[in-house]
Amino acid sequence: MNSNTIIITLASIALLVSTPILAVQPADSHTVVNRMAKELGLNDTQRSQVETILNDEKKKVEAVFNEEKMKLQAIQQETHASLQAVLTPEQMQKLDKKMRQRSNSGRK
Repeated sequence: MNSNTIIITLASIALLVSTPILAVQPADSHTVVNRMAKELGLNDTQRSQVETILNDEKKKVEAVFNEEKMKLQAIQQETHASLQAVLTPEQMQKLDKKMRQRSNSGRK
């Protein structure tokens, strides 16, 4: 694996780990419930139940994303440690700098 592939892989992991959960979530549940109520003609009881279901789903999805985020961070740390064992301190410093630059440019 060449150094560009390693940099791209680590930058990709860093970007995934830093992506806010809300960015992948649909509109807030209140907006979704309003739209569903209008489009499906929900009564007040259904509306309340749907809102509860969507809020429960959101909590479960966030839990899954948090778990995966932790796994990705562990992989990233393991990869970083492995690279430190192979690269010189100067090379590692350059790699870290490139990763920070790519990570910052991806957040704009």
